Amino acid sequence: MSRKFIWVLTIIIAFTLAGLIYIQTLWIKNATKIKEVHFDQTVRQAMDQVIARLEMNETSRLGAQLKLNPINNLPENLRKENKYFSNQNDEFQQSEVPQLDITFDFFIQGSKMNTEFSTYREDSLVFSYRETTPMIFNKSEAMDPLEIAFNNIQHQVRNKMEEQRKRLLKDLFDDIPIEKRIDRELVDAFLLKEFEERGIRLPYEFSIVDSRGNRVMSTVGFDENKANKIYQKYLFPNDLHPKANHIQLYFPERPNYIMESMGMVLPSAIFTIIMVLASILTLVIIVRQKRLDEIKNDFINNMTHEFKTPISTISLASQMLKDASVAKSPNNLQHISNVIQDESKRLSFQVEKVLQMAIFEKGNGNLKIKKVNINELISNVTNNFKLKVENKDGQIIEKLEAKNPTVYVDEVHFTNVIHNLLDNALKYRRGKPVFQIKTWNRPKNGVVISIQDNGMGISKENIKRIFEKFYRVPTGNIHNVKGFGLGLAYVKKIVEDHGGTITVESELNVGTKFEIFLPFKIPRNGKRI
Repeated sequence: MSRKFIWVLTIIIAFTLAGLIYIQTLWIKNATKIKEVHFDQTVRQAMDQVIARLEMNETSRLGAQLKLNPINNLPENLRKENKYFSNQNDEFQQSEVPQLDITFDFFIQGSKMNTEFSTYREDSLVFSYRETTPMIFNKSEAMDPLEIAFNNIQHQVRNKMEEQRKRLLKDLFDDIPIEKRIDRELVDAFLLKEFEERGIRLPYEFSIVDSRGNRVMSTVGFDENKANKIYQKYLFPNDLHPKANHIQLYFPERPNYIMESMGMVLPSAIFTIIMVLASILTLVIIVRQKRLDEIKNDFINNMTHEFKTPISTISLASQMLKDASVAKSPNNLQHISNVIQDESKRLSFQVEKVLQMAIFEKGNGNLKIKKVNINELISNVTNNFKLKVENKDGQIIEKLEAKNPTVYVDEVHFTNVIHNLLDNALKYRRGKPVFQIKTWNRPKNGVVISIQDNGMGISKENIKRIFEKFYRVPTGNIHNVKGFGLGLAYVKKIVEDHGGTITVESELNVGTKFEIFLPFKIPRNGKRI
């Protein structure tokens, strides 16, 4: 699987997940908006119905009082406050009411009779209203045609009086303040009934505002500063001269449809998050497998190279033993035997390192713990290693200053730890190697071991991975550095099994410093001897 394919797959998955999240977000937003619009429409419809019922209630109440006499049966407050009545004796002022002159004409022609109903404004010869009604009658009928005509005239007069009554009522209401036309308890009852019929069972507050913007009545808890949204409707819009009197209403606990829809959205969101995490995990696994594949190939190449050299040397030495002249010379025979022995040890050591890492990977490594003077252990390792360093014209500087150097460690494994760190420092040297090894105590805590070199150094990108199994720091075109990439992984594993920690600081072309901390306490997974 190529790196390009992995990137393309990553982009496709990311684009798909982003599109899915966007569509779900858009769906939630649209669903919430539709519910809010429907709620607003329902509230406005209820308010319209309340306003219509207020108008019907007022018309019915006044109509029952007026009946056929639109003047004398008016309520006391209407008669006193309207311009058509006197404020002193409550008598109707005829001079202020429009005067009408009504005439009737009818004639018979054959079997048809036409009735003409006309009205005139006072002091005017112009018709204000005219209606001609043709009627067909049968001469054999018992009712006299003249009686039919008079019945028709009576019907028209009644209609005209009713129109005048309605016009008069509309003129009367122009001067009545809105607070005398509205009853707060009645409005509250109408609103409650209309909201319940439409399934709205939320507490509400309302107020009545007159045409001048003054709040003339309201519920006790009305406070427009606490309202998220105020609904407003004009009152008595069918008046002859409607005014800007209106009702304001809001819900203190307006429903939050986003939260209400979480019951449906939450499972979808959870599945989406699971899908996102699964996709991320899949990509991480793919990238890791790609990296492990590269490490595996590098490990196989290195292992082949590491095994090939001792095997070739042993094979060559075996062939030399077949030579009779070599067999006759004890010195040559001894030398060849030593070569075979050394290369066999080398080969066995490489195999042991691989098997050792496999054992520790499974958690089957048993440490044989005992009290060890860490200064003496380091001194023994450096004495055996000085010959290799001096052959490269280098030196090892020791400052073993730990006053309490006794710790509980596995002597064999910890010796390998120090040896691996020094061996790595020698492999990645730059010029004449100079190694500094120091020890000191952390008060009442443990011992710190520092190993510093002046080698090639490690970049910030690679320093995070140097403790990974099989990982080797790239050296460009330099191929003289041998190994499997197991040394530092082994070091970290042993240090952590002892309950300690290891840190690294490095700078390219300057050098690298490792610090190991070992506590005084006995490791948990070790067997004391």
